[in-house]
Parts: sequence; structure tokens; C-alpha cells
Amino acid sequence: MFVLSNAWRAMTRSKGRTALTAFITLAVTFGTVAGLAIVQEHTTAHTTAYEAQAATLAVRPSAATWKKVSATDSSTTKYYMTWNTYTPYATMMQTAGMTLDSTSLTVTETVPARTTGKLKALDGDSLGSASDDATGGKLLWRSFGSENAVKANDLGSLNITDGKSLSFDTQSSSPDTTGALISAAFAKANDLAVGDTFKVAAASSASTTIELKVRGIYQYTSESTTENPVNAARNRENVIYTNYATFSAADLDPQAYDSSAAGWKLPDLDVVFSVTDASTYKTLVSTFKKSKLPESGYVVSSPSLEKYTKSLEPLDALASQAKNGVIVLLVVGGVLLLALVMLGVWTPKRNDEIGMALISGVSRGRLGWQFMLEVIFTTLPFYVIGLVAGAFAAKPIGVALASGHATAVTSGLIWQMVWCGLGTIVVLAILAALRPVFFGANAVFASEGDWGTVSEADAINAANETETGSNTTTTTDETDDDAEAKA
Repeated sequence: MFVLSNAWRAMTRSKGRTALTAFITLAVTFGTVAGLAIVQEHTTAHTTAYEAQAATLAVRPSAATWKKVSATDSSTTKYYMTWNTYTPYATMMQTAGMTLDSTSLTVTETVPARTTGKLKALDGDSLGSASDDATGGKLLWRSFGSENAVKANDLGSLNITDGKSLSFDTQSSSPDTTGALISAAFAKANDLAVGDTFKVAAASSASTTIELKVRGIYQYTSESTTENPVNAARNRENVIYTNYATFSAADLDPQAYDSSAAGWKLPDLDVVFSVTDASTYKTLVSTFKKSKLPESGYVVSSPSLEKYTKSLEPLDALASQAKNGVIVLLVVGGVLLLALVMLGVWTPKRNDEIGMALISGVSRGRLGWQFMLEVIFTTLPFYVIGLVAGAFAAKPIGVALASGHATAVTSGLIWQMVWCGLGTIVVLAILAALRPVFFGANAVFASEGDWGTVSEADAINAANETETGSNTTTTTDETDDDAEAKA
């Protein structure tokens, strides 16, 4: 009880230092937990989480090849990926043990299209005043091979606001070969509703028209990421989406029977394979290289892994800042805490306290325990508060600053913080407890002249003894004089 009460009194006597120590402990703990959670999530995101991603694989024209493609020159479609150029890759994938069906790949084919009659395209493209013969038309017709292809649409994710999505029922005896999706803006501009029909003309011939029926109306929910200059040159609100059966019925896939098809007759083919995970993707890339694929002008990539890596950019920036912040917090906070602890036990007033206690019979061990408790009382409770607050705050911080990436604190990180934090507090407490051990006996009476040194005390005692002797002699003389007077 003596030790506890003395420790508490010492803390309350130095309220400023006590409050500052508590605040620094709280701030360092909170910041370290939150920062390490972000750094840990960053590491996980680039290792185990990356490897667990559902990877895709695409073979597409390279950036240099796309620069050769022009939205106003039909001859440049020769740089497209076509069924002819796709065949060697499909063969290689099958050799690697992949089953190529609608569940393992997504297929889209895209061609320009022309308006007919009163049908009009929306403005906002970059085709300028170029004629339909030069551009193939201001519309764009894209066919999806499956629902997976719809989800992977590089012109933007679709949300059906009216009507129904496309049908991909290939087993039906009467598949839908006229149903189309149009944008809400295009429908409004042309006064079209679900169930209405409209006609478009083929890019390669204004006289070849195809009648389509509005099956659904869509709105985009994400930005376009298309690399094809022909697609990018058009206002994407002018895109008509159909299933492959409708595309094929309109005779827009001529390479199915004519390998020499060219110009605007040639659709831009995009095939994306689903290859399970990042490890499988890397294996397939290695297999392609051994077979001297991809061919010149094409590149192998993983759209899904690239999208995932892109999503990590905010987390990467935040983790870099967090890593530096944690280092600064630990260094500056550690130095300040050490300075405050030493300041609390290495002052003249603490010398007085230690000296008085030792004279009163208090052992150095009890004094050391008191100093340890002072450190523990001012750090441990606030360390616990900082640890709990940091653990709960880490996840919302990640959601707010890392584009929604979870930065939750794991049990492993908590235990690491517990042992490191407790170890630091114990070290600081031990350093404080060593103060009475190094308090020398000759300093018991040496506190800024209040007690004096040992030699000064001896001189004072000698002077007192001399003064006492003088007073005794004076008293004796006075007594003798009194006696004589009485006689």
C-alpha cells in the first residue's frame, strides 16, 4: 500500500509529464496498429490474395499495333485479332488441358453499323464529318458469346433499366436472333421502347439492312477501357448489343466461312480465357513462350489480374505512407517516452525523495518497485486503449483511404503488438527502477544545499559544539559573579 500510494502521489504531483506520457503512449500504439494493419494488407494483397484471384488470359493486339488501326480506314482492320489468328492459341490451350467452352472463355465480336431512315446516332464521337463509307457508320454492333462476356464488357458494365437482358439459350429450338440492347440515351433520341423494332445497315454495305427488336434498355455503370481505336472513336451510347446468334444471322461473322474477308466486313474478335488462378496464368504464358507465341504484334495479358493490380494502387500509396509513418512514430515516440521516464526519476526533487526514504528505512527495492509502478500506471492503460482503438479503426481507415480494401487487424498482429508493447513498457519500467540502485550514499545530504555534503555537515556540527562550549563558560562566569555579590 505504501508503494502504491507513493507512486500515485508522484504521478499527480507531475500532472503535465504524466498526461504527456499517456498521450504519447496512446498515439504511438494507435498509429502503429493501424499502420501495420495497412502494411500487412498490402503484403497479403500482392502475395496470397493475388495468387487466389480468378485469373483470365487474353491474346490481343499490342499497343503499337492498335496505333496502326484507324477509325476512318477499313483496310486497317487487318490488324484485328480474328478467328484465323486465334486458332494457334486455342490449339495450345487445348494441348495444355483446357476445355474451351462457354464457361471457360468469353467471346465478343464488334463491327461498325450504319443508321437507316429516321434512326439517328447520338453526337459526341470523334469521327467528325467522315462519311459512313469511310467509317462504316456511327453505330457500333457488339455480340456477346455468353453472360460472362457481358460482365467483362470493356466498353463499360451494363445495368438493364427496362426490359430483359440477352438470351444465351443455345439449346433452344428457336433461339432469339433479333433481340438487342440499346442505351437509354439512344432510345430517348429515337423514341424507342422495349418491344419496338428498328433497322440498321451493315458497315460494309448501306443496302444491307437488318431489323432488330429492342429487348432491353441499358445504362453504363463504369468507364470504358477499350483499346480499339474504332470502338473508342464512337459515342458508346450508340452501341447495340446482341447475342452471337443475332450477329451470325445478320451475316456479320464472315470468317466462319470466308477466311479472306476484310475491311469493315471483318469483326474485331476478343476472346478471354478463364484460367483459374494467377499460377495457372503464369504457367500458360510460359507455355506460349516455348511455342514462340504470341505472334508479332500481339500480347498475352490477364485483364482480371490487371484490373486487380490497378485496384491496389490506392492501397500501395497508403501502405508506403503507413510504413514511413510507423517508423517515425516508433522512433520519435520511443525517444520521447524514454526521455519522459528518465526525466521523472533523475531530478533533484527525486533525489530528495530517495534520500529521505533511505534515511527513513525504505529499501532500494521498494523504491525501485514504486518507480516501476509510476511507469506502468502512465503507460499500460493507455497502451491497451490505443491497441483496441487502433484495431477497430484500421478497417474503416482502409475502406476510406484504400478504395475499400479491407485492412482489418489479424490475431497475429494483435499478439505481436501485445508482446512488443508489454516488452517496451517492462524495459522502461526497469530503467526507472534502476534509479534508486544508482543513488549513492554520499548524495543523501546533497540536494542543492538543502541537506549539504558530508564535510559540510561535519563543519556545522563542530561550529555548534564550539558555540555550546562558549555559552557554557559565559554562564559559569555569570554564576560566580552572582555568588560574590551575595557574599
